Parts: sequence; C-alpha cells; structure tokens
Amino acid sequence: MRALISFIILAFSIQSLAGFDDVIPEKRVVFNPVVSTSARTLPQWQFGYQRAGGANVNSHMLTNALSMGVLPRLEIGTVPMFYATASGSRNYTVKGNFYRGENFDWAASFTETRFRSEVKKEGKVVERPDLVLRSTQLGFNYRPDWNENVTMSPFITQVCGHIDSTNGLIFVYSLKCEAEYGLDIQYQIKDREWITLAYGHLREAGLSPYEQMNTGVGLAWSQLRPKEMFSRPSVGVYYTPDTQDTLFLLSTTFFEL
Repeated sequence: MRALISFIILAFSIQSLAGFDDVIPEKRVVFNPVVSTSARTLPQWQFGYQRAGGANVNSHMLTNALSMGVLPRLEIGTVPMFYATASGSRNYTVKGNFYRGENFDWAASFTETRFRSEVKKEGKVVERPDLVLRSTQLGFNYRPDWNENVTMSPFITQVCGHIDSTNGLIFVYSLKCEAEYGLDIQYQIKDREWITLAYGHLREAGLSPYEQMNTGVGLAWSQLRPKEMFSRPSVGVYYTPDTQDTLFLLSTTFFEL
C-alpha cells in the first residue's frame, strides 16, 4: 500500500510539472497494443479489460486486468482471475499519463501481485509468506508527422520478485529482477480499424521473474465501436520461436464514447 501511495504522489507531481507543456491533440488518439500498453489512460469512469502495465503477453488472456479511469490521467485496475484461482492472492495496478501531446505521450505503470506460499521445515508448515511480484513500466506512444496513420510504442518493464518472509535470508535469496522490453507499431487501415505488429523480449510465462526470457513477435486487429458494450475489441496472436508457443490475445473497452 505504501508503494501505491508513493506512486500516486509521484504521478501527480510529475503531471503538475509537465502540465505547462502539454498540448491536448484535437484528433482522437486510439492505440491498441500487443506487447506494450497505451501511454494514454482510460477516460474518467471508463472501464476496460486489458493487460496491466506490469503484466506480460505470455500470461493467459483471462488474466487481463479490469481497469477503470478514476481521474483524467490516472487509471487503476485488478486481475479478478487471480482471486478466484489462487488462495490468498491479491493484486492491483495503477497507471499515470504524465505527458500528453500532439505527437508524443508518456506514462508509467506500477503493478503488485501477491500469491500465498508455504515454508516448510521437516515436513511441517512453519510460515505462509507471500510471493510478491512488483513491476514498473515506462511506456511511450509516438505519432510521427510523416504518417498520421502510424503509432509506435516502445516500452521497458522492470520486474522484481521476492518471498515476503520474516526470515531475512529467504528474502535475500529469493529476490530477483528482470527487464522486459519491446515495440508495437500500429497502422490504421480503415476509418475505425487498425493492425498492430509487435516485437517483445519477455518472460516465458509472465507470472514471475524466475522465468527464462524469450523473444517473440505478434499481430493484432482492432476496431472502434463507440457506445457499444464491446467498444474497442482487439484480437491477436503472439508467437515465441524458442518455445514454439502460440498465444491468443483478447482485450476491449466497454461502452466507450
């Protein structure tokens, strides 16, 4: 909770400094990512079903976050599936859109997920600490002047995990961090349709930093349907050559205006 409060304070501090240079574009900005996340937050009271900033495309699509815009540039969310499948699990994600301009947007996301674990000694459970996963992501959306139909979105995510044990040695030996990175390139093919190509260097399963890192490529098709229940459906596929895994992707917003 202290990390969440600190992040929100930092978000609004940076936003207040960046606000002097912000130029809100007249044209509506729509970005539908595969491996990254949008540097724009959801509008206030708008809901979406999408990957969290610290999540991973290799996670099952049912582990997307249910997110909501709580302020014009602040978005929060949680992954409902973890509560249903993992006893003692809890999680949250928060994203702040620090800069918003004609050609460039910048956002930072923070995610924390806790899974209940067990420490045994001589076959007996002596402690049930949490396995903690924390992710911090910096994301950018860039719309070049030379083609208004193109949006490019590089990102980097720092993922750290540890066992929140009362035993200091367990914490030290379990602490590990990894860095993920990637790039989405979106192209508008029709008035309300987009194709997104993606490259990513990501964790194998996306649920902890103790996993092998692999490189993959992805493709997604998206459509904008204002005021419909599924307003911005996006379906895609992501393939990892090293493991020969193929994953199917799904996300949407709800009743987007």
